Amino acid sequence: MRRLLFPLVFSIAMLSGGVARAQPFFVYNSGDAGPGTLRAAIESANAHPGLDTIPIEATGTIELETELPAIVDEVSIAGAGPQALTIARDASAPEFRIFSIGPSAAASIEGVAISGGVARLGGGISSESPLELSDVFVTDNEARRSGGVKAIARGGGVSCSQDLTVFQSVIRGNRVMASGGSEESFGAGGGINAAKGLVVERSTIAENSVQVDAEGGMFSGAQGGGIQSFGSGVEIEESTISGNSVAASGATNLDFPSGGGIDGKVKLTGSTVTQNSVAGGGNETGANLNLTLSVVRDTIVAEPVGDRKSCHGDFTSGGYNLDEDGSCGFSLGSDLVGEVAGLDPVLRDNGGPTPTHALLPGSIAIDRGSSFGSGVDQRGLPRPSDFPEVSNKEGGDGSDIGAFELQAPAAVAPGGGGGPAVVVEQPGDTTAPNTRIVRGPARLGYRRLARFRFASTEAQSTFQCKLDKKRWNACANPFRRSVKPGRHVFMVRAIDRFGNVDPTPARFGWRVKPLS
Repeated sequence: MRRLLFPLVFSIAMLSGGVARAQPFFVYNSGDAGPGTLRAAIESANAHPGLDTIPIEATGTIELETELPAIVDEVSIAGAGPQALTIARDASAPEFRIFSIGPSAAASIEGVAISGGVARLGGGISSESPLELSDVFVTDNEARRSGGVKAIARGGGVSCSQDLTVFQSVIRGNRVMASGGSEESFGAGGGINAAKGLVVERSTIAENSVQVDAEGGMFSGAQGGGIQSFGSGVEIEESTISGNSVAASGATNLDFPSGGGIDGKVKLTGSTVTQNSVAGGGNETGANLNLTLSVVRDTIVAEPVGDRKSCHGDFTSGGYNLDEDGSCGFSLGSDLVGEVAGLDPVLRDNGGPTPTHALLPGSIAIDRGSSFGSGVDQRGLPRPSDFPEVSNKEGGDGSDIGAFELQAPAAVAPGGGGGPAVVVEQPGDTTAPNTRIVRGPARLGYRRLARFRFASTEAQSTFQCKLDKKRWNACANPFRRSVKPGRHVFMVRAIDRFGNVDPTPARFGWRVKPLS
């Protein structure tokens, strides 16, 4: 069966009367050029006015000998998954980036790995239009610039001058390198360089770097080893920012590195920021975070690498944070300050589509947080998963702090057997089930087809769903609906086999942005 990925473009076209229907241009050839290749599909999509899809049925590696055509029209590109499909520059080919997206060409990319690109701006992807990435691995790309009056490079993995959404993706091992500018050498955004809105959800930004050497020039600056975001509307949720670095050196006047993990303005929720570093010149700030006018909640900030403090800048605590070295200024009663987080130091596959740092047994972060309505952790596992023997923070809901939710042991069914954590009811039971949303769309994006998966704590439950102001109706799991641009709220409630209805339905809010 052909997998229908990223139906954004198709659903928009179906909803738009008088507009040409989306045209699919299939990729079945993993070669660099010729019929059925990615290159041919992009050329065809560019030549066909309106919204188009590029379903990639080829697997393995598409090795590019020359740069792909720039995308100049709205398009949705969908592959079989980043483990099955890689789009990469051939190592022997001249240097070029993988994807270039021009203005007025809103794009979405799903289910691919992108590797080996080199450019001054956006080594893997550069976009001048709104961009949505879902289930994408961006690895081992580089933004590079040297010499001249100003040597400036940004976005080792991804650079976007418009709104960028990153969902359930991995941005790892990308680099920014700038050197030898006589007046200025500057690099930013080892993993992501975002100029406007940015939403990162259930993703891992790891082991990216910014390295700047002025080589005797006047100024060297390096910002945001993992992410540099200098726009507004930046939100990071249920994500891991780990092992990123910035370094600046070689200037006659000033070396200024900042924000080993993140540099900019952000609302950070339910995330883990750890093992990031900043080095050079004595003016280093924020090994993990260098932020302005930012809000941080239910987040672990821990283990800065080197001799610089974790945090620098203007922070507001939204509560339920863990600040290991006490430099973030969190002061609410629900914050834990100066406590060891108890993280597994190794970023590894702990389940789910993206790697995480697990909470070790006995971590003080267990059950001391608040989910803030998320329903799942970075891996998509239930949140909260409350341990009865661990006291919750006052006002919290028993969630763990950070991106990883340690799962409580499964309940044992009557008579033993170690069955799954599902309540087994007896006839006449009046206990209502609990409902959780397992997966939903990006909180901010362009996709008009919303897809939800949900679950009940009780076996054999049925479900009712409610979208925006519509009435409750019986619904299938998964639930799919096309929506218009704007803000939307989805609610779902479980009904057990005895007719007990969950009195606190699971709720999910998101916003769909217009393409123009």
